[in-house]
Amino acid sequence: METFSMFLDSTSLVVVFIPLLVICVSLWFSCKAKWNVLFRDLGVPLGLFWSVVGATGMAVNMTDVKIYGPATAIMLLTLTYGGLISALGYFSTFRRSSPESDNNKKTADWKVIIFILVTFLGLTWWAMDNAAGLAVFINPVALSVFGTTIIVSILLSDSDHRVEVLCQASLLSAMLSLVLGLIVLYRSFSGDGINEGMYDGLKIAMNGLSYGLLSYISIYVVSYKFGTTEKIDAPLMNWHWMEVTGFLIFMFFAPETLRESLLH
Repeated sequence: METFSMFLDSTSLVVVFIPLLVICVSLWFSCKAKWNVLFRDLGVPLGLFWSVVGATGMAVNMTDVKIYGPATAIMLLTLTYGGLISALGYFSTFRRSSPESDNNKKTADWKVIIFILVTFLGLTWWAMDNAAGLAVFINPVALSVFGTTIIVSILLSDSDHRVEVLCQASLLSAMLSLVLGLIVLYRSFSGDGINEGMYDGLKIAMNGLSYGLLSYISIYVVSYKFGTTEKIDAPLMNWHWMEVTGFLIFMFFAPETLRESLLH
């Protein structure tokens, strides 16, 4: 039983499930959106987003190396919960069902979209403030990369493809911030342990990923207002988000290997 208890974390469950349930219930009443599609499309991004928010607070405030491992495990648990939710939604889409009715093609009302976004952003505000303080999540470099990428994508695209382009731009901005963060980290690396420059690189990378995920989730929700959700290709985007986040975890949080431990 002790082993199974390692895979349970109430906070992680709450931050992943609560916003997802709010979205599912709100969009079902507004436009009869299917729960399994929402689970499939949003489980992974929500899990990744809350993992990165928690990991940012952990990395900035970590003073005792002994709690580094358990804190990283909780970060991965949040990601795992999101992945399991997406898996449930994905597999349930293969059940036999009657053709969608015209009612399923309705678009959501702006009031519902705003309610969802306000709830989600409020929870995000609370989580960031409790994780490390809001100031930690404001990074000029990551914000500049995100803002520039979004503006350029809008200027170079037309309104017919705006939703999918903005989603791609959110992913690209996260990738760029991650690379810039690694550049800062490696330029500051001296072999003498953690220094301020390495923390600066970590903040750029992780905040850039947070901005991108926050933007992507918000754009996905707004797409139900315009009936353009299918253009996003959310399952494919989820794979890309996992790749980017996995790369970040490898580069910043990977533990030493068994071989390295034995050598020490």
